[in-house]
Amino acid sequence: MNSYYYYLNEEIYMLSFYLCRGDDTVESMLERINKEDTDGIRYVCDPEKDRCYVGDEKFASAVKIINYKNTYYAVSIADDNTGSNA
Repeated sequence: MNSYYYYLNEEIYMLSFYLCRGDDTVESMLERINKEDTDGIRYVCDPEKDRCYVGDEKFASAVKIINYKNTYYAVSIADDNTGSNA
């Protein structure tokens, strides 16, 4: 089994996977991720731009992955850390 790790503020974190079930969407899962983050970090994911595949650069650099109907979406930390990656 492969483990994926990323660095944030010189600390190592394990990559987290989120599986959408039932009525979940990429957007609703992102909302849940932001709501439940204990460190107060805001995350962003654009379902059109952030689709990724196992092994590609977007997947490898993601801090979290959303799996929606066996399609992967890379979640990243918001640039301004307010939930907007503009």
